[in-house]
Order: sequence, then structure tokens, then C-alpha cells
Amino acid sequence: MKQRKQSVLTSWMRTVLLSVLALVAVVACTPDGAQVPSASDGNAAAPVELKFGVGPYFPTPNETRDQFEPLFTEIAGAVGATSDVTVTEDWVGLSEALRAGTLDAAWLGPWGFVLARHNSPEIEAIATVEYQSKPFYYSVLMARADAPFDTLDEAIAYSQSASKPLKLSLADVGSTSGWLIPTAEFVRRGLDPKAIFDYSEGASHAAQAIAVVSAQVDMASDYNRNLDVLAATDRIDLGELKIVWQSEPLPNDPIAVRGGLSDDVKRGLQQALADLSPERAAELLPTNYTGFAATDGSNYAPIQVAGKTVGKLK
Repeated sequence: MKQRKQSVLTSWMRTVLLSVLALVAVVACTPDGAQVPSASDGNAAAPVELKFGVGPYFPTPNETRDQFEPLFTEIAGAVGATSDVTVTEDWVGLSEALRAGTLDAAWLGPWGFVLARHNSPEIEAIATVEYQSKPFYYSVLMARADAPFDTLDEAIAYSQSASKPLKLSLADVGSTSGWLIPTAEFVRRGLDPKAIFDYSEGASHAAQAIAVVSAQVDMASDYNRNLDVLAATDRIDLGELKIVWQSEPLPNDPIAVRGGLSDDVKRGLQQALADLSPERAAELLPTNYTGFAATDGSNYAPIQVAGKTVGKLK
């Protein structure tokens, strides 16, 4: 019995000694001044996989995925992670997923970002995309080239005097250029578009110009970047359309991250985006996107103002 106890004690001491030696080895291999990561340290290491989201920029989810997945793969790699990409069917769903934490980062529309941050202030914008080397774009209202009006004022007057009102289509309510900004313009004019036009909302951007060209609607909202894409892919002929109203410059789309994401990962993603050269951007991004500018989100204040104008924000 005594011999058994000595054997157990010897085995226990051997285990303790091996554990101490292993700890000494880790410390010896750690650079001076560095700390060994602990399980409770939120900034200890990048996650194995980062979950990215992007909205319905292109006519089909597969086209959107093909356009944006290379970028997300590259910036995830910059922080030592792999990427998983989700393409949502609408902008509101994308914002909600970021708020819920089911996405780590997302390429949001400006309005989607403002909505998400309004409800979850911990969500941060880390970069603004540049389009043709500019960090801004425009919301537009368009009509067929042969429409009997050339401006929004003329369209309003025509719709009010015609035997039946013009058909106006705005995009889904989570869209900055497709819903928020045109709606804010009508509010600024003291007008209710539902009382002036045969009004509808909820369409995707990809469908808006096509609906105008094919005479399904008389006027529709969109943004200049999307019209460029549709023309470049031969889905529309810009000569068949005319712009009857254009907004003031709007801040381009942000890359935003969820609350609770490691500071090291946020900084790493922001740096990877800001370091993207125009040449590399041409390889990773859709046509005419030339890179990113770092941001703290303050450039989206005009979108917040528009949200208050239409009564969606307090």
C-alpha cells in the first residue's frame, strides 16, 4: 500500500514538473514585453473566420458574391482569418444582421449604417469606399428619354394635371438613394408623393432602370453608380433614360463592424482597406471603385439629418 502511494505521488510530481517546464518554455519564446494571450482577452487573436455581409448590389446574389467575395477574402487574410460572405435580399436585413452580431462586418448602404448605429451605437464605420477616386455619389430620379417632362418640377405638374397620375417607383425603405433621399426631397418640398403619383416602393435597384425603360413605370429612383454598372453590363442603354432630379453629394458606402469585435481586428481591417491601391482595387472591386478612405463615421451626418427629416429617426 505504501509503495502504491509513493508511485501516485511520484506520478503527480512528474506531471507538475512537466507543466512548469512547458510554461517556462512558452515564456522563454515570448518576445520581451509581450503578454501570453489568455482565453478571456478579447483582443488576443483574430477569429478563425470573419463573417461579412453585402446587400443586393447586382441583379442576382451570385453576381454580387462574385464581385465582393475577393475583397472580403483579402482583408480577412490581412488579420489572419478566413472569410464567409452572406448576400442579403434587402438593406434592412443586412443592417439587422450586423446589429444582431450574426455578421462581423458588412458593406452597408449609408442609410443602413445610420439605422444600424442608431439602434446599436457600438456599430462602427471603419472605411468609406471611393468611386472614381471620390468618396461620394448621387441619388437620382430618372424617366424615359422621351418623357414629356425634363425636371422633377415638371413631372409633379404633369402628374397633377394628367388624366391619370404618373407611376413613380422608389426602392426598398432601407436604401439611401432609392428611398431615403428622394423621400426627404419630397418632404422638403412639402409634398406627399403618394398623393401626387401612382406610387410604389420596395423594388431592388437592379429593377428600377429596367422598369423605366420597359415602360412599367414613368419615373424611378436609383443612384449614379448603379446606372454605370447596368450600362457597362449591357442591361440598359443610358441613351434611353434621362435624369430629372439629382441629389447633393452623398457619402459613399461604409464598411462597418459589429460591436464587440476585437480592436486589433478592427484596426487591421481598416488598415487593409486604406492601404488598398487603385491597381489592386481594380482587381478586387467592381468597375470604377478605386479604394477606401478610413473614417470614424462622422461623414454620414447628412444621412442622419435626412432620416430625421422623413421621421424615421428621433
